[in-house]
Amino acid sequence: MPAPSLTRVPTEGRLRAAITRASAATAWWREQAALGPALARPIATTTTSPAPAGHLLTVPDIGLSCEILLADRLFHDLAPAERQGLAGWIRANQQPSGAWLDDAGGPDLSRTALGWWALVESGDDPEAEHLVRARRIVHELGGAQRGSIEVRLWLAMAGHMPWAWLPTMPAELWLLPTLAWLSPSRVSPWARGVMTPYLLLSRAPAKVHVSSAASLLLTRPDGEPILPRLVQPGLGGDLLQAFDQSVKLIRKLPRGPILGVALARVQRWLIGAQQNHGGWFSVRPTLLSLIALRVMGANYDDPRIVRGLSYLRRARGLARLHGRPHLVQGLTCPPLATVARLVRVALAASDPAGEAAIPFLLAEEIRQSGEWQLRTNAPAGGWPCEAGADKYVDTHSTCAVLDALLALPKDSGHQSQARAAMRRAVEVLLAMQEPDGGFARFERGESEVFMARFPLRDAQILAAGSPTDPARVCVSAAALRQLARLGFQADDDRIARGLQWLWQRVTVDFAGFDLGTLAELALCSATLCPPTHPLRQTVERQLRGRQREDGSFGAPIDTALAMQGLMALEPRPCIQTQRAARHLVQLLDSAPAELAQAALSERLGGAWTAGLGLSRLCQDPSGGVREAALALTRFAEQGGQL
Repeated sequence: MPAPSLTRVPTEGRLRAAITRASAATAWWREQAALGPALARPIATTTTSPAPAGHLLTVPDIGLSCEILLADRLFHDLAPAERQGLAGWIRANQQPSGAWLDDAGGPDLSRTALGWWALVESGDDPEAEHLVRARRIVHELGGAQRGSIEVRLWLAMAGHMPWAWLPTMPAELWLLPTLAWLSPSRVSPWARGVMTPYLLLSRAPAKVHVSSAASLLLTRPDGEPILPRLVQPGLGGDLLQAFDQSVKLIRKLPRGPILGVALARVQRWLIGAQQNHGGWFSVRPTLLSLIALRVMGANYDDPRIVRGLSYLRRARGLARLHGRPHLVQGLTCPPLATVARLVRVALAASDPAGEAAIPFLLAEEIRQSGEWQLRTNAPAGGWPCEAGADKYVDTHSTCAVLDALLALPKDSGHQSQARAAMRRAVEVLLAMQEPDGGFARFERGESEVFMARFPLRDAQILAAGSPTDPARVCVSAAALRQLARLGFQADDDRIARGLQWLWQRVTVDFAGFDLGTLAELALCSATLCPPTHPLRQTVERQLRGRQREDGSFGAPIDTALAMQGLMALEPRPCIQTQRAARHLVQLLDSAPAELAQAALSERLGGAWTAGLGLSRLCQDPSGGVREAALALTRFAEQGGQL
């Protein structure tokens, strides 16, 4: 119910002060994005100091930093300070038990094996206490040979296990038409970016001289490593294991010119998939593609190698842990969805820097055809997941940029360009709708990959999540909301199918939704549905029921997102919104005045965001102050009082 009329009290100044402080921290994060030409950083060599690095807007797990340290034995690109910085980040994440943890907080075999290996490669004594504990954890969990595909790939490239212990892919798959179920074009873009260099590396076979990790393997009494099972238990797994062995035998037989034609196509795809920013689809496919180029004979000064290493450097930055900054290898360059959200906060606060950043966002629009159009019928348009990319549209980023463009002042000089970009984005969003009514993030069909049904241990990474996971619900709700804001009504058949799909997800999977997904559903239903609509009522009831006794909804970012959802559902701030606002203001008030912007952001906390491939979750350190600034600004605009 709407909050009762209140007289103004001195605490109103606290609200303005909290907005000012959160907005200042958000502006600092916007500077870290290095918008425009400053995004490019020079390549440092081992004889020069590394270029100054900004703070990462999205922070992945240690896996990428470990792989960069291992691969530097081949590329010799890291400066000593960079090697020490990456190793320091890996050490800081190690637990007293010796393990590195997974996203759920349990010991992770793959990360622990990579962490041990990377620290040894950086010069740590393998018999040091922290590495002995890590090795013990690896052995307790079954040995490094039972790790993820990335661990086993590095073990094979280092010569610690035969390539026959990894899954086999016939090169002839790349000759299949794009509509074939087994065509690599049917898997998710991230998986395709990994499968292609993986095939070339396994065909070579590639060899990288790195520090020995043989002590991480479980062995028989005769010293031979124990063969890991590549498939899941059961009849289907046994049949697939037999099929895999058959393919490996066939590879030894003469296959005529077909194999040569297939490998030539694989190499052409690998070269053609390099994007304008110099990388491939995120950092891990870029790293594997660079190694594959070296295997194909490319020299260190090859322009493709140079551009790829430059991309890896631009995706590197600082992250704070326990109050200290560390150098971290990021998953991508600055994600456009986060950058657009930071710009949106500036526009809400009438900060001139917000409108000044609009040309950067408009310049990042995809203007050429790409692989994302394989199963869609749309012209070029929309925005990619990171700055400088040009081959993959990201529905999440497109919605975030549209949100910023729609907040432009009506008298802005960028209105004509913005409206043209929005018209093109509408066609892209409509083309991203799946037959079931939901929306894809990168390509249609990315969540329903036929090969992901195979009982392989790593088959799930071939798909971009499941067809019904919360990340897809969030993307679908955001797409429907933006289409509604651009003129589509609920009675449009495409919007109706989308709402029906959301209703099915709400009635089946509601208990598993986090506050971010709930808030996005609230914003979507408030835009498209009348107050009596069951979807809107159900979402509102569940959202209100998540508030705690202290007025919060959990973490600060959850509180801020819940506030935004509630304010969209009510014409005026209600008492629950008021209590949430008081909680956020109190958090900002209680922070010491001399606290730096990065430390203030760490105090408020970030958010878990969807990652890519093997890095399924990342930290968004700007999330807390960014969403708090936007929520409190909106609260003040609607006449809310503390």
